[in-house]
Amino acid sequence: MKAKIIVVSQNSDVVSLMSSTLEGEGHKVVSCDLPGTAVKKCKDEKADLVFIDAHVGDVPYDKIIQQLNDECSEALIVLITSYAFPESMVKTETLDIHSYLIKPLTEDKIRTAAKRALRHGELTRENRRLLLTVTAAKKEWEATVDAIEDPIFVTDFDYTILRANLKTFQRLGKGVKEIIGRKCYEVFHCAHEPLNDCPGKQARDSGEPATETMSFRGLKSRLTCSVYPQVFAGGGGLVHYMREPIVNAEQQAETMVKYEHLFDDARIPTLVVSTDDYKVTDANQRAIELFSYPPEQLADIDLENLFAPSLRETVINNIVQQLDNKAAPLKVKILDIEKKEVDVFVIANPVMFGTDSYVQLFLVPTDLLSGAR
Repeated sequence: MKAKIIVVSQNSDVVSLMSSTLEGEGHKVVSCDLPGTAVKKCKDEKADLVFIDAHVGDVPYDKIIQQLNDECSEALIVLITSYAFPESMVKTETLDIHSYLIKPLTEDKIRTAAKRALRHGELTRENRRLLLTVTAAKKEWEATVDAIEDPIFVTDFDYTILRANLKTFQRLGKGVKEIIGRKCYEVFHCAHEPLNDCPGKQARDSGEPATETMSFRGLKSRLTCSVYPQVFAGGGGLVHYMREPIVNAEQQAETMVKYEHLFDDARIPTLVVSTDDYKVTDANQRAIELFSYPPEQLADIDLENLFAPSLRETVINNIVQQLDNKAAPLKVKILDIEKKEVDVFVIANPVMFGTDSYVQLFLVPTDLLSGAR
């Protein structure tokens, strides 16, 4: 990474050695011998890294560091000092810096300190982009679920309600504090324990989806409830989907059309992939536009063929690990129909359709996150 670096020091030998060493690595180096202008230099240059000498005239270096942290929060700070500090002192409550550069200075020390700090900054920015990616996907998913006109809620395996869509709150006529954190059998059945024919209990005990049509005292309605065991970040749980009992094929078709519209209208390119052979079984409109394949061709393609050859094994392994909560979203290159590479983040989410397992893949182009740097 080629960076913009500020060196704040009144020692000409320090400035000369650091400038020649860092410029030799391809970085742009700007020196500053007036502590009062350090913050302005950092802001003007949009600095990635600041080396500040502990001996910079009458202005205490900790005051300069505080100003840099307040006004140039993206820049990492390395303090140049004659004293060796223990590793535990690298970042304290009163001195927010990345590390120390201990005198006497050498070219190797300078290069190592710069590489470590810049690598740390790169990882921090990457983690921030990943967090934004996951957050955006989560919001997209929640917005889609909230648009569904049937109650959907999630519990852990002890039947504690973890989340619910908007329709659940509306049908119950209750607020968040009256639902989240309570047992589902208390809220929906007004009972002190799970009912014997509870599909949630069946799904939990068998590990397989379960469906029952039953009366819900809390809703004053008779509904069909399907429960699907799922794996989430941090553990497992049960997804409950409640709907009016379907009495004919026409109503069932109408319901499926409604959910297909929600899938197609999602703003994030999304694929549905079979876990049996990792073939794409469905793609929304944004995914079709991203890959430029005809819909019928994209809907039956091997998933690995959508990624750069050198990354295919890595992608499949990462998806499997994501489903087991053992890996973070992966940044990879996809290939469109013209073999043009596009950088995307791949976020995998397990889903069930009936009794069949699938993977829902969010493909977020990295250029959508360029404003998050």
